[in-house]
Amino acid sequence: SRVTGESGGRVDATRAAASVSFEYQEASGIHVRKDFRFDPKNYIVVFSATAASGDRALNPTIVWGPGLGDIAPAAAGGGFFNRSRVLPPEAILHRAGKVERVAIAKISEQPMQDGPFRFAGVDDLYFMAAVVNPGQARFEFRPLVVPGPDSTQRQLISQAVHFPQPPMNVRFFVGPKQFDLLRSIDTELVRAVNFGMFGWLAVPLLGALKWIHGFVGNFGWSIILLTVLINIVIFPLRHKSVVSMRRMQAIQPQLKAIQDRYAGLKATDPARQKMNTEVMNLYREQGVNPASGCIPILLTMPVLFAFYALLGQAVELRGAEFGWWIKDLSQPDPFYVIP
Repeated sequence: SRVTGESGGRVDATRAAASVSFEYQEASGIHVRKDFRFDPKNYIVVFSATAASGDRALNPTIVWGPGLGDIAPAAAGGGFFNRSRVLPPEAILHRAGKVERVAIAKISEQPMQDGPFRFAGVDDLYFMAAVVNPGQARFEFRPLVVPGPDSTQRQLISQAVHFPQPPMNVRFFVGPKQFDLLRSIDTELVRAVNFGMFGWLAVPLLGALKWIHGFVGNFGWSIILLTVLINIVIFPLRHKSVVSMRRMQAIQPQLKAIQDRYAGLKATDPARQKMNTEVMNLYREQGVNPASGCIPILLTMPVLFAFYALLGQAVELRGAEFGWWIKDLSQPDPFYVIP
């Protein structure tokens, strides 16, 4: 076998795109060639392969991994006060306009996945190794557990992909799930970032966080400033809620007096309708709406949920220092000093 690159066998793709080729030949007539091209700007690896046995062309299957798995905060998996643990990767498939995720524990139930795919592969919280726009293909996923203590045990997934024709110029994305980067490669690829049902709010919040970071240069302070800005924006709703609740408190004595007058009646007694009428008249006279106390607060909840989802999914926070003892904003505070 032999390896050839654009610079005498040594390939440097840190500044410009570069290629490397592998060739293998047996005396029996087996001949295989694999070509890789690396793009340093977008983590794309373009792969082609040809295989033959004598004069007969073969259609090889691409086997990848296992190897994708990252240490992620326990909070991302649902625990708030546990120290960091290893979260297993998942199989991810974009098919028929929908993104499907298959947990590692469920892979053995249906390891083979067929169809026309927009993208498919393996991802974890912050990284992904997936084929982009493979079209019609068959993927096979296999779980693998690397034994070890609970804190270091690795659960990985290997993937194999087979095309109807020999793979030529197949594009693999192998890199971090940065939203803008994914969007520059394929607009649908951004759906690999799992912001949840409030993604439509998390995306502009992420843009705002990165915009602030462009001025501040520290993601910790950027989060604090964005939190302040969010509170300024939703302050009118909170203020309206507080004012409404205070008005409700002011009429509590009158409301209780009405309720006391009808306290002896059963819920099915028609006379209770008169009580309801008096209560509604009291609300009308005092200009009070019972719902106006909770509805403004409920309207702010999607923003808070979206912000929380953003902080749990944004790869930009991985390895980002805040200062002092906070060396990684994607990890819990090791001393439990600040949330």
